[in-house]
Amino acid sequence: MTLGELISAAVVDQRVWDAYGDRASDGVYLVGQPGPALPFVLFRAWKVPTGFVSEEVRLVGPSGRTLHRWGPNVRRMKGSMDLTIETDLVADAVLEETGTYLASFILDDEIVGEVEFPVYVQAPPTKLPKETEDGLRKSDVIWVGTRLDGRERLAPVWFAYKDGKIYLLSRREPGTDEQSVPGVPEAPELVVVTRRKARDTSLQRFTAAQRTLEGPEWDAAAKVLVDRRRSRVGPPADSIGRWRGSCDIVELTPNVPA
Repeated sequence: MTLGELISAAVVDQRVWDAYGDRASDGVYLVGQPGPALPFVLFRAWKVPTGFVSEEVRLVGPSGRTLHRWGPNVRRMKGSMDLTIETDLVADAVLEETGTYLASFILDDEIVGEVEFPVYVQAPPTKLPKETEDGLRKSDVIWVGTRLDGRERLAPVWFAYKDGKIYLLSRREPGTDEQSVPGVPEAPELVVVTRRKARDTSLQRFTAAQRTLEGPEWDAAAKVLVDRRRSRVGPPADSIGRWRGSCDIVELTPNVPA
């Protein structure tokens, strides 16, 4: 016997929800693919007998894999004669796929209802907010790394910045000639900390989606990076030749509010 009924549900970008409320169209936006999702709202309208239930939402990607779970959380339902309205903000989802997702709404381990919703990659800006731009343009080094179970592993790295993107070089096997950046290239998102010019203190902290470059994109980014390499010895072509085959170059899309 079904525990209750899901009258309506939605998975909506927070900005769209703030503008249109429960009339908003479904949709979630990513900073990059894979990458952190911009905050989105889970809306549910339940008709469930009075009492406490365990509520969970699972987001299933186009591949059929569950890519994010919200809950389970205990909620009190108002009863079958009334609607129990729930809205929760999700600000920590990292999704590996774009396309049509399935959201499964679960009560006490039973799927009561499902809705489809699209996931897009948001077009990145070519210019970041002034504070972020200043932190990237006025320093030769930023801290970059990963966050897992509340613990961060960051390393100071040199980088290049161009048109709203951060470019990093990372040696695949740790060595003394080039940096190896924690989480490059496998982490779905990275933590970036900029620093104040001429001081070893942080200015701004944000997450970023990374994309591994190959072919002509790798070559173009290598030319940008080699001009920023302060300790370079010899002509640029020599450095690029050493990097080829031994180093990854990744493009980071910062997740910062406009």
